[in-house]
Amino acid sequence: MGTKIDAVGLSTPGFFRRGSIDMEIKAAKDCLKSAQLDQNLLGIIINSGIYRDRHVAEPAIATFIQRAIGANEVVTGDRSSFSFDLTNGGCGMLTGMMVVDGFLQSGTIDHGMVVTADTDPVPGESLGYGFTPAAAAVLLSRGEDGAGFLHFKAETEARFIDDLQSKLEWRQHKRKMGNFLVMSQAERYAGACAQFALENLDAFLKETSLKMKDIDLIIPSQSPTGFLGELKKKKGMEEKLVDVTDKLENVHTAGVGFALERSMSSGRFAAAKNCLFLTVGAGITVSLALYRNPQ
Repeated sequence: MGTKIDAVGLSTPGFFRRGSIDMEIKAAKDCLKSAQLDQNLLGIIINSGIYRDRHVAEPAIATFIQRAIGANEVVTGDRSSFSFDLTNGGCGMLTGMMVVDGFLQSGTIDHGMVVTADTDPVPGESLGYGFTPAAAAVLLSRGEDGAGFLHFKAETEARFIDDLQSKLEWRQHKRKMGNFLVMSQAERYAGACAQFALENLDAFLKETSLKMKDIDLIIPSQSPTGFLGELKKKKGMEEKLVDVTDKLENVHTAGVGFALERSMSSGRFAAAKNCLFLTVGAGITVSLALYRNPQ
């Protein structure tokens, strides 16, 4: 029995919604509304965002979201919501779905949600930060036999661990001393990510007894910069990839959610039998998943 996607919610900055937490709350509420699900039925809420308001680390951002949407603030009987943060860069949202899948298949919960967002933590105190502010939420539940998420895979390659750096440094900038978020990406990084992703895609297809021609749609991470362009160089990939960088030039952890929503709203997702999720993050980490729609 696979795990099915019930709904997707998206959010970008608005007049009263500029921070990562506000955007995540909006995305989570829209996701629940789309699925017409009572928030108290959520057994798990996972936040996978990396760059959050003012670098808040504790308590977990997921707990703020849980309270804002009103999901089981008080435990009553056997009903509760378990909320926590899980960060894995551009792979974070898919990694969160894999964790929710485990809880759903064990029968521990009936519904789970993965929420993510990134925004410049302290505008004016970041150097090299270029991600487009955006948030996404995905609602999951148990599906039919032979449909939904059927297989996950994750691998890490440490040779390029220094090619994408993000760190806080005490330094001077424009006559001001302070802690600045400093980010940099090596020129070779996007190509390395694509190569490692494709190597693991080959292994993934063998594990699932599929060939590339059997994959109808690919939902990729939209970062790092240049990653999709490198993937499109492989024959047969471009027409299957969902690319949202025309609207969100450099969206980070929420990229998977935006690509998923675009494919669903256009009808491409429902029309595809085998959907491949292909994501990369710093490390390099690659996460893949096979999602099969009922035919």
